[in-house]
Amino acid sequence: MTKGNDGSGNNVDRDDWETPQWLFDKLDEQYEFLFDCCSSFSNKKCNNFADDFINYPSYIFRRSNCWINPPFSKAKEMIEHFFKVVTKGVGIYRCDNIETQVWSLIFEKADWIFVFNKRICYEGHEGKGARFGSSLFGIGVLPPKNLKGTTLMVKK
Repeated sequence: MTKGNDGSGNNVDRDDWETPQWLFDKLDEQYEFLFDCCSSFSNKKCNNFADDFINYPSYIFRRSNCWINPPFSKAKEMIEHFFKVVTKGVGIYRCDNIETQVWSLIFEKADWIFVFNKRICYEGHEGKGARFGSSLFGIGVLPPKNLKGTTLMVKK
């Protein structure tokens, strides 16, 4: 039996799937991120980062362009918190099943959603490829430039 795209991939085994540096660098050129919401010292993409995003003082996020690549096992609560405390930022999340509670939240709260034209190979997993696609979502900022894909939604 093959594993379906039922959201069951949000497990601890994939929590360390780090954003590819080339992608972060390209996005950082446009957005100038000041804060990485879900990272550790070893995989942070910004000098300022939170390894405990939920309990971090929320006033910090209101002044910064933020980046989030949530750990898969905590994606719903991290993305929910992102939309509560961040006013300007971009996130990445798997898009294999848009009928999940996480995607309902993203559709409701994001200003835009960008779907890549190919799967992203996460840092340390090159050559293996993800079994699912990834999308970017943003709040308070314009959609990404100079990436291959499609912007699905833009709130005005």
